[in-house]
Amino acid sequence: MPIWKPICRCAALGAAGVLALSGCMNGAGGGPSDVAEDQAALMELSERVASAEEHAYTAEYLVEGTGESVVVAVDPEGGTGAVVIGEQPRFWAGEDTDELTDWLSGELAAVLPTGRDVSAWLTATSEDPSATTEFSDTTLAGELADCVKVQGAADSPVGAYEVCVTTVGVVASVTADVGDVGYTAKLVTYHDGVDDGWLDELVDTGSENE
Repeated sequence: MPIWKPICRCAALGAAGVLALSGCMNGAGGGPSDVAEDQAALMELSERVASAEEHAYTAEYLVEGTGESVVVAVDPEGGTGAVVIGEQPRFWAGEDTDELTDWLSGELAAVLPTGRDVSAWLTATSEDPSATTEFSDTTLAGELADCVKVQGAADSPVGAYEVCVTTVGVVASVTADVGDVGYTAKLVTYHDGVDDGWLDELVDTGSENE
């Protein structure tokens, strides 16, 4: 996980990351302009994550604490998806991206939130005056990511969490307790697109294991 450093509320989240202009901490009790800029930063991240549903990528995560590997490969335009937890591959095929997101949510339920889940957390936090937010940036698996640490969000479904989001909207790391599920995962490898040869090999491997 990145080392969290307080940054100014007036720092702008952009494609190149969070710009740390001076040391200060975002949170409850700030002035109206501070709150507005917190909200704008959170909504930018939320919208970025939501837009990634149309993006083709392959990402491998390490689940901290268990050491388990989770691979997520999705190509919405190509109508394919794959999730590999440990050595168990699962596959999806279709044209409806909503169905793909629902399928991912089911397959990843105990190990990784979907981008849609994270987007909902961020939106809820942006509307919660009790939330304290701390922004930073980091690099994971060679990808620059903007991060936010949230605490004390009493009026939000998830009151405390840490999440990092890459410039294309892929979740790069997450630490959160949601109900009875605890998420602690970080990105270890990433590339745009899905390799058809790898996917075909994975399908063959899955067939052999059935």
